[in-house]
Amino acid sequence: MDVWLDTDIGGDVDDAVALLLALRHPDIRLVGISTVLHRVDIAAWIAQEMLRRAGTRGIAVLPGAVAPLGVDYDDSGDWIPSHGRLAPRMERPLAKQDGERVEAVAQAMIAQPEPFHLVTIGPLTNVARLLEAHAGVASRWAGVTCMGGRLEGDAEYNLQADVEATRLTLKRLRPRLVGLEACSDTLTRQEAEAALDREDPASAFLLDCYREYRAHAEWTQDPETAPLTLFDAITLLSLVQEGAFDFQQLRVLVEKDGRLRLTDDGSPAAYATGSDWTAIKPAILGLLSGGAAA
Repeated sequence: MDVWLDTDIGGDVDDAVALLLALRHPDIRLVGISTVLHRVDIAAWIAQEMLRRAGTRGIAVLPGAVAPLGVDYDDSGDWIPSHGRLAPRMERPLAKQDGERVEAVAQAMIAQPEPFHLVTIGPLTNVARLLEAHAGVASRWAGVTCMGGRLEGDAEYNLQADVEATRLTLKRLRPRLVGLEACSDTLTRQEAEAALDREDPASAFLLDCYREYRAHAEWTQDPETAPLTLFDAITLLSLVQEGAFDFQQLRVLVEKDGRLRLTDDGSPAAYATGSDWTAIKPAILGLLSGGAAA
């Protein structure tokens, strides 16, 4: 399966896990990567470094939109995502150049010789901007799967970070949504470090990302034991292990604060209401260890 990954890699470590799994899974051929929201330059560097460490060539890595839709965006700050500290110093990208970057993403997608599955593991800003300015590019998408959402609960970050983009995407597409009900399982630090071989360059880079993530994991009282999060990795595997997921055809509405709720007049989507961790975990461990998915 041909896959394009749209990612905000650099903050939570699950994006880096998903990228490594995409490179190693025998049933996935990664054809492109775009980065989204805020420090898209740093995110692109991290993705390119993972590709370099994995010895992978010929995959386009393109920074996308910096600013969410419909908001006044201040792009003068110095915020750097957790493992973005591994990247060299870069000139901060400006929101006023978002149109040029999205145009480059659109042209790279159009140039793909075959339709591909778009997997979004960050906010939906790039998708919405592509739909607004390059509606025809959606014809290249064989399907769209998004990590995002939590039904009838607190807002999930990817949907909340750009509510306008989320609404536009759900209105114009019929995506597969893998929400927190189906992708919140984790690996302990011991499990992750046992699976990853420090002698392998790509695995070593993921371990470096994980180390920086733990060092800046302000949400936990004990960063040293912060688990390896897998939201995005599990979402990716829903493409090739769909039987391990309980997808239901639902109609959903995005509230102003990003909360997702069920409603009869909402946008249609296939939503994963649960998943079988006993089937998914062996595949993740197998791929992290450099072998095939179990």
